[in-house]
Amino acid sequence: MLLAASTQRTIGLVILAIVFIGGVVYVLFNILAARDELGSETELAANRRPYVDDEELEGKTLDLALGSSLVLLTIVAISLPLYWLGEPGRHEGRIVDSHRIFADRGGELYNGGAQCVNCHGADGAGGSVNTVITTEAGEFVAQVNWKAPALNTVLSRFTEDEVLHTLNFGRNGVMPAWGAPGGGPLTEQQLQEIVFFLRRIQIDEETIQDQVSAGVRSGVEDLLLDESNEEWAVAVRDAEEAKSATAHEVRLAGRDDFDFSCTDNDADVCVADSDAGAALLAAQGAAQAPLSVAVDEWLDEAVAARELAWEMALEADSTLDDPGNEQVWRSAAVQLLSVPGGVPGQERFQRYGEVLFTNQAAAGTYSCARCHTFGWSYDATSELTIEDNGHDGPLLDAYAQGGGFFGPSLLNGNTLDQFETAGSHAAFIGDGQTIGVTYGRGGAGGNGQMPGFGANTESNPIGPGFTNDSEFTYPALLTEEQIDAIVAFERNL
Repeated sequence: MLLAASTQRTIGLVILAIVFIGGVVYVLFNILAARDELGSETELAANRRPYVDDEELEGKTLDLALGSSLVLLTIVAISLPLYWLGEPGRHEGRIVDSHRIFADRGGELYNGGAQCVNCHGADGAGGSVNTVITTEAGEFVAQVNWKAPALNTVLSRFTEDEVLHTLNFGRNGVMPAWGAPGGGPLTEQQLQEIVFFLRRIQIDEETIQDQVSAGVRSGVEDLLLDESNEEWAVAVRDAEEAKSATAHEVRLAGRDDFDFSCTDNDADVCVADSDAGAALLAAQGAAQAPLSVAVDEWLDEAVAARELAWEMALEADSTLDDPGNEQVWRSAAVQLLSVPGGVPGQERFQRYGEVLFTNQAAAGTYSCARCHTFGWSYDATSELTIEDNGHDGPLLDAYAQGGGFFGPSLLNGNTLDQFETAGSHAAFIGDGQTIGVTYGRGGAGGNGQMPGFGANTESNPIGPGFTNDSEFTYPALLTEEQIDAIVAFERNL
């Protein structure tokens, strides 16, 4: 379309150039053809100027005038229709160019004006923001790094109207309000320009699944290193404990002496910390190969439990594999996986759901714990220090996974009360909330703040130039298998 618009513009400029050059030639011709003045007259009067005789006037001169007119009429007859035939393409090209300009301006706001990049990372890849945790009374608790989710998948999770709502009014007390309705500094058009930029940076399904899978493997590795009785796992845990102890001694030494630093000090605590660090690296290196094998086996067992559930569901109802019954079959299988004792090995599948629920990839973009677990977004169980955080030790001894925070609590069977079947539960996780539409048996929600983890089709894109049939399609963040695992985990909290 841009090429068509450029071609038509070129044709128009060529026509203009021909007319202009013709006009110049005409003027020059008349100047050169002018006669010298005679007598005291500044210009020879027309009635005193001899002209061509009738024979020449009605012959060569007339033929030249008629021929020139015919040439000009031919040019006009051919070029103008060609020019106007390109009008639709030129119009569409202008819309595309306007959208490019909007996206460029949105990128400038993201990286400069509003500085979204400071929290959400370059190209929306995810990041963190340093913020203060306070009590309800406003008393200081700690300075923490809050995970800011990736925005390069945000249009898979939310509709554009929902994105605009968050931009206008902020989210969870950490994301500020940027739009005028929420008291922010940006205009409606500037917010639209940011949405145009977000469309540009969305990543594809393969990249999404690579990130999710990497986060899952990392989560399973942590789980095995924490729980496995294999010699390599025990060695890593012991080395981590020793390193933590020596690092603590170094911090205490620094508090006793403000100028203390292990970079220019060979104190015993520094030597011990260095040795502990080397021992930990060695233990982690030795564990790398067996850990990778153990992760593969762990994931294979989790997937095998789901496959068995599908087989058991079909044995109970042979019509499930009839054409068109795929989702009914899936619902029956995840129902078995969610009921205690429903499928041999289902505990592994539910632990797989827990790993997905707490997936750390892309600053927690693909996780549920980011909203449903208090403290998870700022690593409340990690070791904090006075120097960095204004607080010594962890803020929480352990997470109450699914206990609720920005999102509701999922504990004590709340998901069973809200969703009668595991199938409707899975459908909700895939679709997410919709502004103005409630969900579940209790008629909750309606604010559009719960993201969808399935594929999303945007049929009402914001901004100028879109028609009723304009739409964008964005890939799912989680596969059906992954959503089913989360459902099985949540329904057993």
